[in-house]
Amino acid sequence: MLSYLAAALPAEADAAARLLALQGALRATASGRLHLPAGLLRSLRLNQRPSPWQGLEQVGWLIRLPAGITGVPRGVTAQLLDAAVLTQAPGRQDRAHAADKALRLTSCRALRNLPTSDRLTALALVTHLSPGSVQGAIEADRIGRVCAVPPDILAATLDRLVTARVTDWWSYDQGAEDITWALGPALVEQHANVFAE
Repeated sequence: MLSYLAAALPAEADAAARLLALQGALRATASGRLHLPAGLLRSLRLNQRPSPWQGLEQVGWLIRLPAGITGVPRGVTAQLLDAAVLTQAPGRQDRAHAADKALRLTSCRALRNLPTSDRLTALALVTHLSPGSVQGAIEADRIGRVCAVPPDILAATLDRLVTARVTDWWSYDQGAEDITWALGPALVEQHANVFAE
């Protein structure tokens, strides 16, 4: 889903909009309706920020529905306008399970106080690991597109993840233009718990 959103959303869609779009796409019904409860938005650290919603509306990816229209309690209800997103995703139960895993990872103790772009980058790194592995590699331009992190800022983002012990180390191979990394102690156990289920 992260790869699909990297292609579907314009480059100017920031990390907060992409994290919101990810949860929306994974939690939407077959008809594209979604409700993100206030508690979930708090966990994402997006509960007081209207700009990600506005950004997704401006690019025609979703439209928020007026409060109270569906009789659903606090939170945000919206309609996805990107019909292709649901055809790219697995079934509803698998999507809900993936949404929960992504939420638990991005709101874990090691990540919860980092900027949204760092949390999205950590999620992207973890999802690009082979099963059972704590080391991975990905093309630098691909991780930048997926996470809306410009090339000149990617190194600083990865350095913050090392400082937070989310990753142990990272390196850039100029020949292959790949980023390689190893999960740090702050995420190894979280990764094992969340993605082993």
